[in-house]
Order: sequence, then C-alpha cells, then structure tokens
Amino acid sequence: MDDRLKQVQTTDLTDSRVNHEFVGWLKTSGMNYLLMLLLVACAFLAWDWWNRRQDESRDAAWNELAAATSPAAFQGVAATHAEVDAIAELAMLTAGDLLLSSVKTGLRPGLTATDEGARLSDEEKTQSLRDADGFFARAAELAESRPGFAGKPVILASLFGRAAVAESENRLDDARTYLEKAAKIASPEYAPMAEQAQARLANLEGISMHAELPAQAQIPTAITAEGEAYTVPAADDLLEMFEDDTDGETEANAETTAPAAP
Repeated sequence: MDDRLKQVQTTDLTDSRVNHEFVGWLKTSGMNYLLMLLLVACAFLAWDWWNRRQDESRDAAWNELAAATSPAAFQGVAATHAEVDAIAELAMLTAGDLLLSSVKTGLRPGLTATDEGARLSDEEKTQSLRDADGFFARAAELAESRPGFAGKPVILASLFGRAAVAESENRLDDARTYLEKAAKIASPEYAPMAEQAQARLANLEGISMHAELPAQAQIPTAITAEGEAYTVPAADDLLEMFEDDTDGETEANAETTAPAAP
C-alpha cells in the first residue's frame, strides 16, 4: 500500500513539473512561436488570395478579348490588359485583320450590306488600311519584347498582315520587304510559315502584271448609224444574255432529239 502511494505521489509530482515547464515555456518563448505560426497562416492566405485574383483577372481579360467586335473595343482590351499573357498582341492583330477584311468587303466592321451606312467610302478604305498597318506594327513591337521564341508567331502574323495591307495599296516593294523578313524570321522553327512567305513572294510578280479594269464611265460610247449613242452592256447584262442564249439552244436541241410521236 505504501509503495502504491509513493508511486501516485511520484506521478503527481512529475505531472506537476511538466505542467510548470510548459507554462514557463509559454511565458518565455511560446508567444513568439504562436506569432510566427500566425504570420505563416496569414502569408498563405494572402498568397492564395493573390493567385485567385490573378486567375480572375486573366479570365476577365480573355473574356473581354473574345467579346470585342470592333477595332476600338480591341484597342481598349489591349490598353486595359497589357500585362496579361499576350492579350495586347492578339488584340492588335485581330483589330488589324478586322479592318483589312472590312476593306475587302467594302462594309464597316459588324455591319451587313443591308444596314444603313454600311458602305465604306474610298477615303474610309484608305484610312482603314492605314489603321490596320498601325495595329500590325504595334503587335510586332509588343512581341519583340518577349524573350526567346515566344514572340515569333506574333511577329510573323504582323509581317503577313502588313504585307497584305501593302498589296492592297499597290505598294509591292514594301510587301516584298515584309515577306522576305517573314521568311527569314520563320526559318528554321516555323518552316511552313517560311514556305507560305516564299509562295506569296512568287505571287507578287503576277500581281504587278494585272491590269486594272476600267470603270463604266471610262468606257467610250459608240454612235450608231441612226445617231443614237450605244453603251456597252454591263457585266451582269452580258451574263443574262449568255444565259438566255444557252437556254434557247438547250430547248432547240431537246426538240430536235425528241422522238416523233407514233
């Protein structure tokens, strides 16, 4: 019985000493460790918040780029999200492509032929080509700041776009310069794009030999024997005349080859 009491007393003394040591540690160093743990937890929460914010900003930038439909909208996206991925470069390229397509169709971006005021004047087409060239040049300028090969595809797309603008303005020497530069930059990493540049260079000679069709007002008017002015029919009228002649010949052949009734 005495041994058991001694054992219980010894255990109580040991537990008491441990408790006193723990309390002493808390008073001397415990608060410092708890503060460090709190700082680590706060740092982790801040890091997680920053990553989520960056992801949300990136998603918003790409969504705005996908939703843009006009050159002005693409300019706004490029200015707002200049530091997000390659948003600015892609926005500039898309704006240039949009204006170039607009000049080809003769319609304002986003409008159809039936919309009022959709047609572009000659002055507006000229200005659109200038703006498109500026967008392509800006995209290349932004891409050149990227290290390694990351900016090469954007630079190549920019050069192809500027070459298309130069061809539209009949500046074939400038177009040749852009395409030669594209072929040089594309090799050897982007061989298909280098081949495309070489193919377009080969087509430039054919473009330079194409003759311009005269306008309807430039076609001379002939005077008939009766003294009346004879105007050369337009292309649509010639096509209708050709279709009428073809239909008549088809009906005549059908009647000739049809078997006689018994």
